[in-house]
Amino acid sequence: MKTIQHFSLILLLSSLTSCYQPDTADLIVYNAKIYTCDSAFSIQDAMAIKDGKILQVGPEREILNGYDCDSDHIIDAELRAVYPGFYDAHCHFWAFANTFREVDMTGSKSFEEVISRVITFNNENDPNWITGRGWDQNIWTNKSFPNNDSLSKLFPDKPVLLRRIDGHAAIANQKALELAGISDTTTCYGGQLLKVNGELTGVLIDNAVDLVRAKIPELKAEDKLKYLQKAEYKLFEQGLTSINDAGVDANLRKDFIEWYTTGKLKINNYQMLFPDEENLEFATTNGKFDTLGLHIASFKLIADGALGSRGACLLAPYSDSADHFGTILKSPKRIKSLANIAANIDFQLNTHCIGDSANSLMLNIYKSVIGGKADHRWKIEHAQVLAPEDFDFFEQYHIIPSVQPTHCTSDMPWAADRIGAHRIDFAYAYNTLLDKAGLLALGTDFPIENISTFETFYAAVTRKKKDYDATTTYNASEKLSRKNALMAMTYWAAYSNFEEHERGSLEAGKNADFIILTKDIMTISEQDILNTFVLKTYLNGVEVFSGR
Repeated sequence: MKTIQHFSLILLLSSLTSCYQPDTADLIVYNAKIYTCDSAFSIQDAMAIKDGKILQVGPEREILNGYDCDSDHIIDAELRAVYPGFYDAHCHFWAFANTFREVDMTGSKSFEEVISRVITFNNENDPNWITGRGWDQNIWTNKSFPNNDSLSKLFPDKPVLLRRIDGHAAIANQKALELAGISDTTTCYGGQLLKVNGELTGVLIDNAVDLVRAKIPELKAEDKLKYLQKAEYKLFEQGLTSINDAGVDANLRKDFIEWYTTGKLKINNYQMLFPDEENLEFATTNGKFDTLGLHIASFKLIADGALGSRGACLLAPYSDSADHFGTILKSPKRIKSLANIAANIDFQLNTHCIGDSANSLMLNIYKSVIGGKADHRWKIEHAQVLAPEDFDFFEQYHIIPSVQPTHCTSDMPWAADRIGAHRIDFAYAYNTLLDKAGLLALGTDFPIENISTFETFYAAVTRKKKDYDATTTYNASEKLSRKNALMAMTYWAAYSNFEEHERGSLEAGKNADFIILTKDIMTISEQDILNTFVLKTYLNGVEVFSGR
C-alpha cells in the first residue's frame, strides 16, 4: 500500500512540475522601466517575446522565472527606459530619401547662400537637373521672395528647381520654365506664378510647382530603393518603427508593394495614396492592402498651401498681405466627390488643412459625408489655424487632428505677422484639439522638419524652439503633458490608422516594436530631452539599430 502511495505521489509531483515548465521565449528584456502605453499607462519591469510578438509584459521575477531563453538573447536594460517604437503620424518617406541626392538648403541665411550651395553641389555632382529643397525666406534679413536672375545667368542651359522648406513653393530658373512651357501668360488653377512689374520671377506657389516638377526625369526604381533604405536606417536611428506616409502616387505605390513584399523595406508604413486616377482604380478594385509592414487604406487630399508661402487659405486676408487670402487647391465639388469615393469603399480620408478657411471647408465636407458614422477616423492633417467655432467639429464628428509640434516652434517667429493677434490664439492649439477630439496623432512632416523624434517631443511639451530663446514659449496653455505627448507618438498614432491591435503599446499579442533610450524622457529636465539618444531599436523583436 505504501509503495502505491509513494508511486502516486511521484506521479503527482511529476505532473505538477510539468505544469510549471517555463515557456520558451526568443528574447527577454529585464531590469527595465517599460512604459507600456496601455490603457492604464502602466510601467513594468520586464518583457518576453517570441516570433516577433510580445508574450508578456510584467514583473521581472515573473518573466525571468516564467520563460526560458538563450542567454545571448536576454537583455539587461540596466534600469533604462523602454518605450513602444515611436510612430511618426505624418511624414514623407520618399521626399526624405530624395534629399540625399539634392541640394540641401536648410538653414541658409540668405538667397546668396542658397546660390553658393547650388554652385558647390553642381561642381561636385554635375547633374542634368539641379534640384534642391530647404530655403526659407522667413529667416533671411530680406524676407521677400527671391527672383531667378542669378540662377538663370549661372545655369543658362541647365534646369534648376529649388523647393521652399514646406514644399509648397519653389524657384525655377529660366531653362526650367521653358521646359515646362511657362510664359507670362501661363495660368494655373490652385497655384500662382509670381510676377514683379509684369515679369515672372521664377517663384511658383502650390500647383504651379507641379508644372515644372512634371518635367524632371523619373529616377530608376533601384536608385529610389537605395535612397529609401538609407532613409529607413536614419528613421530606425530615431526610434521610429512606424510611419504614416502622407501622399504616394501610383508609380511609387507599385514600387513600395514590390519592395515590402520582397522584404527590401521593413519599417511599418501606413500609406496615404494621392487620389490620382490609377490610385483610385487600385483602391476601388482591390480595397485595403496590408502585408509585411505595408498598410494601404487611405487617401491624402491637399486642401490648401502653406502659411510660410502664404498659400494657406484664410477666411480673412493675410495680416501682412492685404487682399490676399491664399488658395484652395481643388474645387470643393471635386473634393466632395473624392470624399464620397473614400466613404463608399471604406477608405480613410486625411486632408492637409492649414488655413482656417481650408479647415472650415473640409470639416463641413467631412460632416456631410461621414457625419453619421461613429468610427471613420478621418483626419485633418496639420489643423494649424482654426476659426473658434470649428473646434467643436472634432468632438461632434469624431475627427482626429494629426499635428506637428515642430511646425509650431518653427513658425513661432513670424506666424503672428502672417495671421495677426486676433487669429494667433486659435493656431497650433494642440491642447484645445486634444480636449475636443480626445486624442492627437503627432508627426514631423519630415523633410519639412527634422526627422528627430526628440525634437518633436520637446516641442510638444515645451512649445519652445530648439536653439532659440529658451525663455520664449508659444502660447504655453497649449503645451501637451509628457504622458499625452508620448501617447500621441505611440498608441494614439497607431489608433488613428486602425492599427491599435498590432502596435502602439507594449502588450501581450502585439508586435514587439520597442526602443531603449539613453535617458527617460518622461522624467528628465526639458533641455535633457534634446540630449537623449536611441540605444536600440527593435522591429518585430529583431534589432534594426544599435547606437551608443
